[in-house]
Amino acid sequence: MSQRIEHAGVEGLRVGRIRSQLTTACILYRLGDTVIDTGPPNQWRRVRRFLKERRVERVIVTHHHEDHSGNLARVHRALDPQILSPPGSVEPLAAGFPLKPYQYLIWGRPRRVRAEAVPERLETGDGVTLIAVHAPGHSDDMTCYLEPERGYLFTGDLYIASKTRYLRADEDLSQQIDSLRRVLELDFDTVFCSHRGVVRAGKEALREKLDFLESLCQRVAHLRAEGRGIKEVTRMLLGREDLMALITGYHFSKRNLIAGCFEVGEGRE
Repeated sequence: MSQRIEHAGVEGLRVGRIRSQLTTACILYRLGDTVIDTGPPNQWRRVRRFLKERRVERVIVTHHHEDHSGNLARVHRALDPQILSPPGSVEPLAAGFPLKPYQYLIWGRPRRVRAEAVPERLETGDGVTLIAVHAPGHSDDMTCYLEPERGYLFTGDLYIASKTRYLRADEDLSQQIDSLRRVLELDFDTVFCSHRGVVRAGKEALREKLDFLESLCQRVAHLRAEGRGIKEVTRMLLGREDLMALITGYHFSKRNLIAGCFEVGEGRE
């Protein structure tokens, strides 16, 4: 799968191996001479063609996951740009990080690479300003990048969808909700999501996701107060587990999302 994206001075390339419920495709964006994210390692051939169209001065990743950072090492060797990442990504990118079998199968294994920590405010040579906004929850190092002049927000995996039905086992739902609240205080209009693409009413979409998660947590809290367990609540609100959970060995599952809501409720007690 390969798809070009263009929107008001931003170019993007969506690459992935298969189409399924799982968001297997990832989008890398180019803003002037800066590239945000690099796509999964098994898509290097397409990524390389896209990047070689013009000079790349720097590459920034939103977080260390393999579908976002997977080609950093190859980009470094092929194009020699500055390699930047959130401070929390520097160590896993340099030392490597474990992958589940489904991750290796779908995206491939990234090579190790040394990155510099991205500054909170990055002024590029072509007049673009990017402000790093730490937004943990999906991962500890998850970072969005705000381009304040045009009201652009590159959200990595903070958004993906307004109404999610799954959660990774290693995600922190409480942190994700807090990150959505903080990001919504920023001044932006357009979201550039690494999976959904360009979301023109981006602030409204992120607010819709926050409202959905808060509402879901309230419904879960009500059922929990009735003495219902995680398994029963999952079936009542989201239905039975499906192919997503099976493919990922329950690393992505509906149960994880409901369990996250339980933990949010416990944190408020």
